[in-house]
Amino acid sequence: MTTGTALEEIVFASHKFRDVLEAARKLTVRSEFTTVEWDEEAPSIDWGFALLYASAITSAQSERAQSAVLRIATACMLSSEAQDAHKAAAAALLERSGNHMAVELAESRDRLPADAWRRLPGALRMEVVRSRIEYSVRLSDGRVLPVNPFQGKFWEAVETNDWLSVSAPTSAGKSRIIREHFLEVTRQTGPFTLVYLVPTRALIEEVSRDLRREVPSDVGVFTLPWDPDLGESSRTVLVVTQERLHLVLELLPSFSVDLLFVDEAQSLAGDARGVLLQHSIERTIRRSPEAQVLFASPLSSNPELLVEDAPPDRRSDSFVSETVTVNQNLLWVEHINRKPQRRAVSLVSDGNSHRVGELVLAQRATTVPMRIALVAHALAGNNPGNVIYVNGPSEAEKVAKAVYEQLPALAEADTEIDDLRDLIKTAVHSKYLLADVLARRVAFHYGNMPLMVRTEIERLFGEGKIHYLICTSTLLEGVNLPCRTIFMRNPQKGPGNPLREGDFWNLAGRAGRWGKEFEGNVVCIDTDDESLWPNLPRVRKRSQITRAVSTGLDDASGLLAFVRSVDEVHDDSASESLFAYLCSRHLAGESIQALLDRVPLESERSEVESAVTRAATDLRIPVEIVTRHTGIAPVSMERLLDSFRRSGKTPADLELPLPEEPDARARFQESLVRIGATMTNVFGATRSSNDRRKWQLANLIVNWMNGMPLARLIDQRLAFNTSLTSARAIRDVMRDIESIARFHAPKYLACYADLLEVYSAELGLETAARPDYAMMLELGVSRTSEVVLMSLGLSRTATVALSDFIGVDEWSRTEALTWLAAQNLDGLGVPVLLQREIGDVLKVATRRAETAPKTD
Repeated sequence: MTTGTALEEIVFASHKFRDVLEAARKLTVRSEFTTVEWDEEAPSIDWGFALLYASAITSAQSERAQSAVLRIATACMLSSEAQDAHKAAAAALLERSGNHMAVELAESRDRLPADAWRRLPGALRMEVVRSRIEYSVRLSDGRVLPVNPFQGKFWEAVETNDWLSVSAPTSAGKSRIIREHFLEVTRQTGPFTLVYLVPTRALIEEVSRDLRREVPSDVGVFTLPWDPDLGESSRTVLVVTQERLHLVLELLPSFSVDLLFVDEAQSLAGDARGVLLQHSIERTIRRSPEAQVLFASPLSSNPELLVEDAPPDRRSDSFVSETVTVNQNLLWVEHINRKPQRRAVSLVSDGNSHRVGELVLAQRATTVPMRIALVAHALAGNNPGNVIYVNGPSEAEKVAKAVYEQLPALAEADTEIDDLRDLIKTAVHSKYLLADVLARRVAFHYGNMPLMVRTEIERLFGEGKIHYLICTSTLLEGVNLPCRTIFMRNPQKGPGNPLREGDFWNLAGRAGRWGKEFEGNVVCIDTDDESLWPNLPRVRKRSQITRAVSTGLDDASGLLAFVRSVDEVHDDSASESLFAYLCSRHLAGESIQALLDRVPLESERSEVESAVTRAATDLRIPVEIVTRHTGIAPVSMERLLDSFRRSGKTPADLELPLPEEPDARARFQESLVRIGATMTNVFGATRSSNDRRKWQLANLIVNWMNGMPLARLIDQRLAFNTSLTSARAIRDVMRDIESIARFHAPKYLACYADLLEVYSAELGLETAARPDYAMMLELGVSRTSEVVLMSLGLSRTATVALSDFIGVDEWSRTEALTWLAAQNLDGLGVPVLLQREIGDVLKVATRRAETAPKTD
């Protein structure tokens, strides 16, 4: 009897089958890009042979086999030469592979008659029925959920393991099956706390919004550590980043969890934030040793690394799924000598590139943005579903304008596009280029933009109303932006940091999302220039998961450099975060020996250990403050405390005011100067108390906490520096809000306030209750009533638009919802898109109220 593996080898050993497979690849590419001048006529395919051989490997679990089956079945359904019987057989192959969504997509696009499989012989019909039963799970509410092989395996594994780490391609449906698992847990009776840990604030809103729509009415979905109802909820889903989880653990000492899910777990490699992510996971697990712990990562080869820390008495497992739900076509577009308006197009398969045709550009490409735009438009035309990956906000804007110039004006107005343009002009700035390029269905998208604007861009792109979307590396952080074709040239992740192959294929996975497209296309531009493509992709590869903590110890050069210059003021570096992490664990009474053993040289190991011990021995700050402010080295805290002592000032002279107080800007500038002299130079190099950059940032911080709209903050920046262009000022302000106001400032100013309390205690003075600066800075509002609105799911943009009309400082969620429902939003001048956002929040609240269990 021939085994599945042996049969797979026999099939792929067939030259004819490999030729058919390549012909199928070319056929689908030709159907995608009709403007290419092809070197050869369309290939003819023997569909009977192709489908027979593909059927022989449908049970093989390798990525190679699954990709081949999908490619042949897809090409057959797209082919005008394939007969109906062939297409029905292709549908049966997809059903056998658990790819029911591809069949539904073919039916919806009239590539396949509805229920075509019912016309097959009886034995094949029974096989389809069996596959549909095999690839489905029954939920506790009686519904049957169709799944693919990865999702089915995950569902089985999650029911039998306490710790589980999985890896699958970007398009395998990880987010969907995780959400279904969360919803299944929320249907159980009794109390629970589930934590959904994501790497970005944008994902917080996306995940929480989806969950709020579907969880039972008695389950609270929370996103803010400061939500007044969080500590009172007995049935809780918490969706947070590692920073917010760390704050929850500090604010709620009794907080424990039943399920912790870490999405995009490859983020553990991410320098200082990777260290904090590991620290937050470890603290959560120590507090909740019985919790189920789940990790998910895209295209990683070693997911087992993440369950190595599972206690011996906990059941653990990991697996790599090779489920292929969508194929990607990889194309290279290259220069042709002496033909400035032509480009050679090559198709890459099995690691080899083969020229297949030429592309004619509309004109010469004299600049890089023009080159990208001309290639993209020549291939995709005016069709939707195109993402262009670039290396920064400035480049995104230039490429967007270049694409805009290639497209015609809209034949008729689009109300939803116009509403978004109006919101941008009101909530961002009247001169923001984004509003201009949207007029021709072009947009750009980067991490510093207001959440409401990004969310609406993503929605309109998903619905096909925006045709071209120019994105930066935020696309690598799990943002759900499926597309048809993704274009890249010289892709980087940060300035001068070429995209690694693992990141490239993670990004490529955005092309052709399951159930949205039959295939995706990845177009690499100027691949003949080696300086642009040091990691030129040929074959899809998986990457190794690493942890910033382990990496920083395995190569301890950065850590040692910090230890040896610990008396100097540093940037907010990964090395300082790692040193602070070691100190926090040591001070908490936990052994760090296993961590130190990773340092290769004994002398270096001893040096690091001595530095940690010395920091703990010399510590004059309460341990809880050190652990509360992980990421800041104890010695930096000591320096700031010493500066208080030497200042000759009372705590009252040093305390941080509320943002509305008249001396707020001057006092915050003084605090930034003092922090810059003792803790970090992320707020600018220290020169004097009149430092211009720190005054600029103090002004931004105070106005941000006061709820000043973004447009006014930008106008202030333009007035402050008249040499700036509007475009530069808009980008700079948005960058400073994300990097300074919402990240560095809360980190260091919260520590400043805590150390000031220590100084007061040393002087025997009572400390008055102080504001929560971390909350005000991250959210950009200062009143409790505004925080409650944001806890309901409103963006800062919508909250600020309403803030002038709110007459109370504190209210409950119920009172806030009642007030919202009573407002004449149009009469208040609230932009249409913000009205819709508010309406969505009210709809969710109404649904939950209507479905809530009735009590006598």
